[in-house]
Amino acid sequence: MFVSFNTLADESRIWIYQAERELNQVEQEQIRKLGREFIGQWASHGQPLQASLEILLDRFLVIAVDDRQLPSGCSIDASVAFVREIGERLQLDFFNRTKVPLMDNQSVTVLPLTELKDQIKKGEVSEEYLLINTLVSTKGDLTNWIVPIKESWLNRYLPQPQS
Repeated sequence: MFVSFNTLADESRIWIYQAERELNQVEQEQIRKLGREFIGQWASHGQPLQASLEILLDRFLVIAVDDRQLPSGCSIDASVAFVREIGERLQLDFFNRTKVPLMDNQSVTVLPLTELKDQIKKGEVSEEYLLINTLVSTKGDLTNWIVPIKESWLNRYLPQPQS
């Protein structure tokens, strides 16, 4: 059953899918329409899931499910298949995890991880740059999903202070 994203509890489970490019308004409306249809029939062991879909920063597709209803492996597989179908319809890749999203002056820049590591090494990207952490797992985590690189998993690529 589709519900408003805002009505879901902060503990609700989320999955974030990153589009390879910014989504235009027509694409976003198409995704929202298809999302309502998918979530309207999405179930776990025959029980409808209370869930929602949101598009953030014109690039990130977020699927959320009520924290009191854990989706089964099969229902999670169905949601992944749904996102793949959207990607095929719009000729977009939502599954390329080798590109890292950074926030720069309220816009999203996406860099291949190898290029980002090289830029960090050269000092072109500092620890204060903001990472969009697509690995957060609850709706409440979205309040802190944009963090300085020094507070993220990218921290390991930063120059370490000499002792």
